[in-house]
Amino acid sequence: MDSPLNGLDVSGLEGFLDNMAEVHERWAFVVTAEYRVAIQTLASLSLVSSLLVLGVMLWVRLRHRSYFKRLSLRVSGYVALADLLSAIAELLMMNTDLMLRQSEHGLRFILWLSMFSSLLFVFLTLCMAVQLHLSTLTRVRVGVYMKLEQWYVPLSTLASVVLPAIAVAQMKGIMWVPWMHAFNWPVDAWKRKLVLWSCHFVWITVTVVYTACVASVLALVIRRMWRNSVDVVAEPRAPEKWDWARLTASVRPSEDTMASDDTELSHDTVSSGSTLHDVSRGSGAKVMSGYVLTLVSNDALTGRPIAVRSYVDKTRFLRSVQRLVLYPLVPVITQLGVVACNMTDEPSRALYIYGTAMSAASGVFNLVVFLLNPALPEIVAERVARRS
Repeated sequence: MDSPLNGLDVSGLEGFLDNMAEVHERWAFVVTAEYRVAIQTLASLSLVSSLLVLGVMLWVRLRHRSYFKRLSLRVSGYVALADLLSAIAELLMMNTDLMLRQSEHGLRFILWLSMFSSLLFVFLTLCMAVQLHLSTLTRVRVGVYMKLEQWYVPLSTLASVVLPAIAVAQMKGIMWVPWMHAFNWPVDAWKRKLVLWSCHFVWITVTVVYTACVASVLALVIRRMWRNSVDVVAEPRAPEKWDWARLTASVRPSEDTMASDDTELSHDTVSSGSTLHDVSRGSGAKVMSGYVLTLVSNDALTGRPIAVRSYVDKTRFLRSVQRLVLYPLVPVITQLGVVACNMTDEPSRALYIYGTAMSAASGVFNLVVFLLNPALPEIVAERVARRS
């Protein structure tokens, strides 16, 4: 979300000026009209994509407020805001005349905005990966990881504000280097790298590695679950607050299943996963595949709470989880090039272009993932049902 060259070693002005001609020739494409138009186009598309997501989120909040209980929807809104700010910062940095007219405080603010927006996006998707990890790959109690949801956005925002502030506070004498499209300030190379890596790039690197691992392991787990629902999971555990009624099909309650309290859903009483069959008998019986869980409902005659055995539809459940797995993949796609550029003192031109282009287009990728959110088809189906 910020220029990969912001982390390169362009300090040591005397040595830098001695090699200015070589550097200018190597990175001349950065200031060409074609390159600038390409990056500005991607940033503009990212900005428009972010505005679309925010618009849909506003509509959902006004018309379908109950869906805001879902972590993925709330994260999508804040990620869209981060993408919007990142696109604005990118467009500002592509305006050379504007950047050269900025005071030191102006340059610090633009760099802080760029770092803040990228870290906010990174931390929010990291939180989504943590939620998927805890809910699908561990045996942590449902109540524990559900309670963590309330801390994800505040902690991500706090870290995204503080870390860039610490970094820009160290950048005395900051300047804009137009022929490299990067910030620079007079300081030893190792100090510069220490500041940028400790306050920015190390967090992006950790997120890219962690989210890639979570997405890969989840892909393998889901693949096994598609093949067979027996001995794969002990119970269907939702990674966020889903409406289980849309994923279940109730059957007749068994004998002696009187519940002791009137809770909505007891995740701990869900039986082990198994291949299920419809309750109908005889030839032509429909075969169902999924998992069994216990929902607590009130008896129609007595009003007393009873435990109802229900099927969790395997196809709907796994497709919903699959779509959520896409969230951790976005930082891998958009930030991998940025990390790779800053792990070498002399990145190749192709690597630099890849890192800058993917970072500038992050809003477009997040729009695609947002449109695949399992909540949106449910909202559309709900509105169609109301009109019919």
